[in-house]
Amino acid sequence: MTAHDPKLSADHSNEIGLYAKRKSVFPKAIDGAFRRFKWLVMAVCLLIYWGTPWIRWDRGPYAPDQAVLIDLGNRRFFMFDIEIWPHEFYFVAGLLIMAGIGLFLVTSAVGRAWCGYACPQTVWTDLFQHVDRLVDGDRNAQLRLQKAPWTAQKIAKRALKWSLYLTISFLTGGAWIFYFADAPTLQYEFWTGTAASVAYATTFVLTMTTLIFGGFMREQVCVYMCPWPRIQTAMLDEKSLVVTYKDWR
Repeated sequence: MTAHDPKLSADHSNEIGLYAKRKSVFPKAIDGAFRRFKWLVMAVCLLIYWGTPWIRWDRGPYAPDQAVLIDLGNRRFFMFDIEIWPHEFYFVAGLLIMAGIGLFLVTSAVGRAWCGYACPQTVWTDLFQHVDRLVDGDRNAQLRLQKAPWTAQKIAKRALKWSLYLTISFLTGGAWIFYFADAPTLQYEFWTGTAASVAYATTFVLTMTTLIFGGFMREQVCVYMCPWPRIQTAMLDEKSLVVTYKDWR
């Protein structure tokens, strides 16, 4: 029989677990130079992602005319006038290394610019939050709706919002497959049911992951899944730009 130590029990009761249940976040809509710049970056990123597979590029009669194409069947990668074969993959490795160094330099100079503006998780979460404001209203209206009982109006708003979530997620997952085949041809095959099964499977998986990451998890992806927030701390020094509260706060 062991003696009960109330002090020890109190210490254990104050321990913080490795995982904290997500609390709903309702950011208030703001305006200003940085917010407008963020809208611009988001629009450019989404335009590049959704529009790139549809850009045509004439390479002659015996080559695909899609500007950016990952041809896994023939083990080739096309980017405008550049054609990369497996034995030339060191070009891609070099680009990745330069991108990594560039990311380090940007972080050292201007702080969390990648996380705040161009990270896909940030871009899509921002897009989903815009849907929240479009359907439910700004922060105060969202808080009231969150606490309100389930009425016909609340159910209708939730149904509309999640329908928009699902539409965005489907368009995100569907756009990815167009990088691996001729986009107009694959689009026709997709809607007529004649596309390869891997196209439907990939679209489904990416639709679900986009819905989960953008609709449910949001900032938890950054907290629990992404290593970069921890790595970039080592990139900062006393001259780096950081986001903090003013002294009087």
